[in-house]
Amino acid sequence: MFLPQLKATDAEREMIGEFRGYNHNLRIRDNEFYDMANMSSNLYPVLSPRGRRARARRLTKPNGLFAHDRLCWVDGTGFYYGGEQKGTVADSPKQMAAMGAYVLIWPDKAYYNTHTGEFGQLGCKVTVQGGVTAALCRLDGTAYEGYTVSDTAPVAPENGALWVDTGGERQTLKQYAAASGLWISIPTAYTKITGTGLGAGFAEYDGVTLSGMEEETLNGDFILYGAGDDYVIVTAVISRAVSQSGPVTIERKIPDMDYITESENRLWGCSSQKHEIYACKLGDPKNWNCFMGISTDSYAMTVGSGGDFTGACTHLGYVLFFKEDVIHRIYGAKPANYQLTNVESRGVEKGSEKSLVIVNETLYYKSAQDVCAFQSALPASISYPLGQTAYHHATAGALGSKYYLSAKDADGAGVLLVYDGARGLWHKEDGIYALWFAGTGRDLYFINEADGWLYSVMGDAESYAGDGAALEGTVSWSAETGDIGLKSPDYQYISKLQLRMELDAGAAVELALDSGDGQWETKFTASAARKRSFTAPIIPRRCDSMRLKIAGSGGCRIYSLTKTIEQGSEL
Repeated sequence: MFLPQLKATDAEREMIGEFRGYNHNLRIRDNEFYDMANMSSNLYPVLSPRGRRARARRLTKPNGLFAHDRLCWVDGTGFYYGGEQKGTVADSPKQMAAMGAYVLIWPDKAYYNTHTGEFGQLGCKVTVQGGVTAALCRLDGTAYEGYTVSDTAPVAPENGALWVDTGGERQTLKQYAAASGLWISIPTAYTKITGTGLGAGFAEYDGVTLSGMEEETLNGDFILYGAGDDYVIVTAVISRAVSQSGPVTIERKIPDMDYITESENRLWGCSSQKHEIYACKLGDPKNWNCFMGISTDSYAMTVGSGGDFTGACTHLGYVLFFKEDVIHRIYGAKPANYQLTNVESRGVEKGSEKSLVIVNETLYYKSAQDVCAFQSALPASISYPLGQTAYHHATAGALGSKYYLSAKDADGAGVLLVYDGARGLWHKEDGIYALWFAGTGRDLYFINEADGWLYSVMGDAESYAGDGAALEGTVSWSAETGDIGLKSPDYQYISKLQLRMELDAGAAVELALDSGDGQWETKFTASAARKRSFTAPIIPRRCDSMRLKIAGSGGCRIYSLTKTIEQGSEL
């Protein structure tokens, strides 16, 4: 009873059964990882690696990627739809948008109709070198005859007589009504302009610009009220039929735009140079200058904010145009009630316009400071777990509830990060920098900058297969914890770690510890000839904090991590 007694060391066990993903900050939770490679939230709360991708085909010079009913891309000067070349464009990076059956290609201002297979230019310009005539006509194109041209009314006219009144600022076509004894202005008078090939490529109600006409009233912007291969009909009054041998040009112009988006069967775009926003005629991406005072008109406005536009998209029924510090939102259903509102908030970073992606009704994008989630009012940051690393030139895509973000760091190294919006978790995959993403609903495709290959995230190597298409091999992965053991102010040490996991056949895993000296010491290795589960015990050397790295290849599921902690004194 007088023998000395030893006090048992205080010990406790902590089990982590939920793994929350990537957090690249100095102080993180025990169930988060400071660094990782090729990990996924697919089996959350279980930690697991991502699935295997597939490479579908290699592009010689990738210039764009987009998804309509099928994937389309631009390789060099070739525009491809569903893997087949459909047209030729300039050799430059592209933006593409879908509008009904059309795939619209910018800055070429070209289109591909997925229903008819037609490929062409939205704009049209025709120059006729000579032999052009113009004459007053009715809407159906039949010429007016026997009319009088003067600045005073004819004397003793017959009922129905026509008079071109040249006495006012503008010439007016009038008709005499004997019942009232008055000359009545014909509300709309037309002129038919004829020349070989003059109207080829134009259609009724196109908004065009005419130039080169010797009759000055026929130069300027007009709406076509009739068009054939060799003629057009415009609203104008001329005093006499004219003919000329000089060249005449008619053009349907398409504005130069930096960014495009589709909304409510209109294509919208913006110009930083002119500080303007445009919308095409309803259902007609070929017409941007059709102003008839009706609901289907084209639309244009000037914005007063400074700086260049940095992106555009359509979200929750609104058209959004971004600058780095402003969000412009378009309200309304037709040109008569369109309104522009400005919200001074984090916009899209210059160079990261391809990061604008909608995932489950939430709009995500890369701002100059962070990654933002935008729903209806103001953007909110979701990028705290990404730490202090500054990323730029971000591109993105969506698959299910996940936002795939590819960007470059300050050194120009690429990274592919995945945000699971349903769970609020980030995971880091690998060092790929994707030039473009395109989602088809069930799969997400991207073009890798390093090798020019088109990849399928879900591992589809067949739908757009080219030479060398193949499923990815065994995926190598890793996950590194933050510092374990910093929660208590007292000295303590971890006497044991236990990891519960399951390996697929052919998979392997290695567990290593860093005991605070920056050196990784392998503590456990295992491989599986067949699918199996086991508990990996790790006995670390005594230290008050450590880091654990779990690395492997092949399929693996990590269910829990248990720590046995023994408490020391304050000294």
